[in-house]
This record gives sequence, C-alpha cells and structure tokens, in this order.
Amino acid sequence: MIQAMIFDMDGVLFDTEQILKDGWMDTGKKMGFTLGEEELRQMRGGSAALGTALFEKWYGGKINYMEARAMRSRYLENYLAHHPLPEKKGLKEILPYLQQHKIPVAIATSTERERAASYWEMANITSFITASVCGDEVKNSKPNPEIFLTAAQKLHVPIEHCMVVEDSMNGLKAARTAGAYSCMIPDLTPYSEEFKPFCDNILEDLTALIPLLESLNSSGK
Repeated sequence: MIQAMIFDMDGVLFDTEQILKDGWMDTGKKMGFTLGEEELRQMRGGSAALGTALFEKWYGGKINYMEARAMRSRYLENYLAHHPLPEKKGLKEILPYLQQHKIPVAIATSTERERAASYWEMANITSFITASVCGDEVKNSKPNPEIFLTAAQKLHVPIEHCMVVEDSMNGLKAARTAGAYSCMIPDLTPYSEEFKPFCDNILEDLTALIPLLESLNSSGK
C-alpha cells in the first residue's frame, strides 16, 4: 500500500537537467575541461561532496569543482532569468490528484534549499508539498539512503509504504537501499538493464503514476 510519495526534483518534476548539462558544457569550455555523458550520469542526483570527489579523480586537482559548480549555477540562473521554469509532463495533474486522495508528498533533492524552494514558488506548487529535504540538509548524499529516510520520517510514514520517483542511478540506488517502492521516470539517462535491480517500475511520465497508484493500492500491495 502506497501511503506517501517522495519525489526527486531535477529531471523528475522540472525539466532542468538539460539546462544543467548545457551549463556544464559551457563551464567546461571556459575552464578547459570536458564532461561526457558517462561523467554527467555519475554526478546526477549527487551532492557537492560527490562532485568534488569525482573531479579530483578525473582531473587530479587541476579543476576546482566548487568554482566550476558556481559557474554552472550562474548559467542556470541566467537561463531562468530569461525563460520560464520548464515543468515535466504531468506535474500539474499528479500533485492535485495526490492532494485529493490525501497522499502526502515530499521532495527529496540534492539541490540546496534556497534554490529548490524558489523553483516550487515559480511553479506554484508549494501548497502541495507536505515535507522536503534538500541537499544542504543531509550529511550523506545519494546513493546513501539518508535523504529518503529523512523524508519518510518527516511525512510520518514508514519508508516501505513510500514510493520514490527518481531519474538517476544515484537516486534509485538510494531508494532501493532505503526500502522504498522505487519508480524510474527516465530523463537524460535512458533506462537500461543496469537499472533493473533498483526499479520496481519504469514509467514514461508523471501522468502514468495515477494508474500505477490506483493499481497498487487497489491490490493492497
């Protein structure tokens, strides 16, 4: 029985991963480094600490991750100053459905709270969010399960009765380790057999959550 929903944010609720990717590409050109899709995949859903460790591994201290991250963030800020926040398909359908059916919602994102909260306000979805945990509020980032376990505690729902919706390998590993029902909605990283051990379901978009929830809860799973 699914009693609560926990959503990742970038790439799940908002179509921001492509902007972030473009920001990394722009930053790489300016700072003299390159990031391929495999490197971006490893960083998705992770924290600044993970990014720092990966940059040290890849560039041997020649590129400062926090400096690069700040430049990428400025790229994102500039984009959003001139464009509306892009929403994922089904965002404005799934949240009212969950509220109507008294299924509480938490957001568990590696993004820091100030930026994440600004997104919720831009999209006018703050009233649908029961609880939230952001990247600057946990000690251990995804794939560690801390962020999802904390979200479940804030919702006052056992983690095994929570559905986590994710798009990244780091996030799905964290959901599986936490003991939640895990659902992948692929974004920039497509589904492959590599994800199979960490996914209970793979869906095309947020609208597909409605029939899935109705099926799971009618069967009592």
